[in-house]
Amino acid sequence: MCLKITKRLSIISASVLLSATSLPAQSEPTYISDNPFITEGYVQLQAGNAEVALEAFDKALETNAQELSALLGKAMIYAGQLNHEEAFHSYDSIIQQHPRHIDAWSGRGLAAFNLGDFDEALNSFEQATADQPVNGFYYESLAWTFMCRGEFDEAAATAKTATLMYGRKGENSIYPLLIAYFSYLEIGDTQAAQRTLIYAQKNRPVNQWPAPIVDYLSGTIDQTSLISYVMDSAQETEAHTYIGLKLKHDEQFEAAQKHLNWVSHHGDPRVFEQTLARTFQLRNNVATLAP
Repeated sequence: MCLKITKRLSIISASVLLSATSLPAQSEPTYISDNPFITEGYVQLQAGNAEVALEAFDKALETNAQELSALLGKAMIYAGQLNHEEAFHSYDSIIQQHPRHIDAWSGRGLAAFNLGDFDEALNSFEQATADQPVNGFYYESLAWTFMCRGEFDEAAATAKTATLMYGRKGENSIYPLLIAYFSYLEIGDTQAAQRTLIYAQKNRPVNQWPAPIVDYLSGTIDQTSLISYVMDSAQETEAHTYIGLKLKHDEQFEAAQKHLNWVSHHGDPRVFEQTLARTFQLRNNVATLAP
């Protein structure tokens, strides 16, 4: 069975962390608390009432400024609101108290990634994966970071690990394969890139996104057909990014720039590809200005 991996968004949603906020040594989720404000906060958060939840968590912190459940709740709210600076500081404050809280390290990394601080993102994701957790999303996030840093060998290797980790949990995500494919192209290893693309073609999800991206890269559909499959802003952002990267590899630089520019200025900021496109555009602009 091919499962859609919703956790690949470059923010951590409340629905994700509400099911994954436990410390390694704990058997109970960290949001369970005797504090009624914390209980109310998570009820409101699950109901989509972020501002009311934030008020509840703040009241809980008035009693105990180090209350982990409240700090996690606030961090998730900031991440969901795309307030990356506040999210980073919130997750960082959790790390100070709980240095092996890997979900907080991941959240910190995602906030840094979205802020374009790839040094802090790298440090955070390396901490999240230090104990080799069976979590494909952590490794995929690390691979995106390597790619944005221009460290394509590391990006490809980490993307392979992400694929293995997804598989060990019975999940399937094509995105690490896309990272590996373009990373191999960047370092000129066209054979490895082609092998990766063939593997992606065999393992792509049936009749669901992002299968059309793989079909486009494989040459079975064209740009127009790929765009026709788009159903929302996240998919539109992904489509234009991969069209741009393919055109860049094909040395159609002007056409590539149009797609990557669109993603940089109009793409959905919730997905990794938007930050990747901005990074490539910045790198290209610097290269153009260099004497």
